[in-house]
Amino acid sequence: MLWVRTKKTGIGRALCAAGTVALITLVWLVVPATAGPLVDPSTLQPEPPPGAVCRADGQWTICHTGLRYDLVNEPVFDLPCGTVYETSVDIRAGIRWYNGENKLAKRFVTQDAGGSWSLSPTGAGPQVTFTVHDNWWNVYAVPGDESTGPEIFHGNGITAKAPDGGVIIQAAGLDRPDESHRGVFRGIDDPAVLCAALGS
Repeated sequence: MLWVRTKKTGIGRALCAAGTVALITLVWLVVPATAGPLVDPSTLQPEPPPGAVCRADGQWTICHTGLRYDLVNEPVFDLPCGTVYETSVDIRAGIRWYNGENKLAKRFVTQDAGGSWSLSPTGAGPQVTFTVHDNWWNVYAVPGDESTGPEIFHGNGITAKAPDGGVIIQAAGLDRPDESHRGVFRGIDDPAVLCAALGS
């Protein structure tokens, strides 16, 4: 079964490998008048991404983050018919909660991405288009240690369409840490289907 999952293969792996991170305008441009004082992000463990706005809020320090990942004809995965190249934009907005010891306790992220796959390093030829709408939680068993917070995906969704508009990959629902999925799932049993959609 071939299914490009946003965090472990395909888009997620490619974005991490590409390392192309640019700051985007924060989703929360207006801070409520009752918000607490600003907190220096460098005092938090682990430090949030650059551009984070952090404020004291009772027993918590809450940080709002924004990231944008851009890929242009980047190799992302291999098929029997060749290497697949991706051009995409991936925008993420996050909220991080740090406890009274300034250690990360939980995190919530939303992701909206879209783009195309091609067998050409220039993006020429037939393309499969895709959209991703995702969000996930991490709750850390050991605050400050990101390795102790399994990801739970809610509203996990990806749709990939062939050049003729036919849906070839579709998933929506809940992905649990044990990799079980609850909801709609339609993957590709044979990689040749994706190869055919890409014109090979």
